[in-house]
Amino acid sequence: MPPCRPWRRTTANPLLITSLDSTRLDDVAADKLHAPHADQARLGFAIAHQLDSSAPAVVDLPSEQQAQAVRWAELLGNAKKPLVIAGSGARCQALLEAASNIARALKSRAPDVNLALVASEANSLGLAMLASSAAPLEAALDRIEGMAPLALIILENDLYRRAPSNRIDAAFTRLQHLLVIDHQDTGSAQKADLVLPAASFAEADGTLVNMEGRAQRFFQVYAPAFYDADIQVRESWRWLAALQGALDRKPLRWEHFDQVSRDCAASAPLLGAMLEAAPNAGLRIRGMKIAREPHRYSGRTSMLADQNVSEPRVAQDPDSPFSFSMEGFSGTRQPQSQVPFAWAPGWNSPSAWNKFQDEVGGNLRAGNPGRRLLEPGDPQAEGTEPLGWFGTVPAPFCAQDALQVVSYEQLFGGEELSAKSPVIQARMAQPELILNPIDATRFALPAGSLVALSWGGHHWRLTLRLSDRLTPGLLGLPLGAHGLPTALHRCYVSDLQEAIA
Repeated sequence: MPPCRPWRRTTANPLLITSLDSTRLDDVAADKLHAPHADQARLGFAIAHQLDSSAPAVVDLPSEQQAQAVRWAELLGNAKKPLVIAGSGARCQALLEAASNIARALKSRAPDVNLALVASEANSLGLAMLASSAAPLEAALDRIEGMAPLALIILENDLYRRAPSNRIDAAFTRLQHLLVIDHQDTGSAQKADLVLPAASFAEADGTLVNMEGRAQRFFQVYAPAFYDADIQVRESWRWLAALQGALDRKPLRWEHFDQVSRDCAASAPLLGAMLEAAPNAGLRIRGMKIAREPHRYSGRTSMLADQNVSEPRVAQDPDSPFSFSMEGFSGTRQPQSQVPFAWAPGWNSPSAWNKFQDEVGGNLRAGNPGRRLLEPGDPQAEGTEPLGWFGTVPAPFCAQDALQVVSYEQLFGGEELSAKSPVIQARMAQPELILNPIDATRFALPAGSLVALSWGGHHWRLTLRLSDRLTPGLLGLPLGAHGLPTALHRCYVSDLQEAIA
């Protein structure tokens, strides 16, 4: 066998990158820009103008970036299937608007252009769709600070990740009662008067909206109380329904997941079609529920023989069309978009997927699971008029005496739940604070030193790493990991000092 050849960039598929610092893809990129988010957005606006002169122009762009905008516009304009990727991780609206302008400018040249906007957390887009009926955290904190003592319920969230700890502490002090419903032991839970155990994603049914605007159902893997009747873990909505029923002295508002879904879909216009993401709990195929387990999974009696040799009744699931066993419908003869496992007679599990698809590697014969809530050209998604150009070009970044915090995303540990796993923790990089050498000299901080950082009542000690690519005036931190709150993003910090060992 000949030796494997390393993958190399080709002129037929150029990759163009804007980023704060160098990335692992820089060596295969046709061109790149390392700059603050505002300057990245300015380049994007300039590219859109080069592609379509009716797009807003950037009048004060430096000559070097103007020439770069011309080069990038030529490469994108000649692409048959250009793809523009941006996201909300930078918390910079101008970046999203610049990406939209580029995609719109390319539409007249390449009808097959695609725009991908990556959300910062799971279901971020679903939360945004509820924005019209929900106030932000800032409004809630203002209300607590300006009114008589209140009772507060925190639902599967840690406020210490979302705001300065001194402000959260002050808000909690004013509360008469603090109730937390969560499946993790968080900083907020430790301050609560009462904590109710919530089911995790594996123990509950639910719906989330992914980055393409597709509502997707997830289903309960197992029922904890079936294995131990003393376990009081319940879905958050069941706790809320029980609390409301106890206060109002009325029957429970919700008893089944389908009832919650209907109320959620009715609460926001953009979520109206979420009920089509999966069949309701009443679905039956040939009079049967869908089996969660293949028929090869047997031995239920022998597994529990040390307790009872009689055949036990399996857990019952009133909230989905699935059964918690191998009893029920399974197979490929009846097309279905909800496929709990891949099995077909005469096929091993990986190859069995071919029996469920319209072609090898294609879509499911019954349609892919989920329901897109946002479609191109949908007036409900974009407003009553077609989306036009975004015209607010940001000012260029200007360094201040204080350093502006920017996020350096981590592959392992940046997500709140997985960061608690010992397997993930073993792969997490050591927390680093990143500065340009100019700023390190200004603060008298040598490379590799331990730096003390304070903000909003939080205190950290991180190892300093220097980067020539990071623009002076910026401070890079792995936000979301190692206890660094995401609320630090784009804040200003000036009290850096070398920590005493």
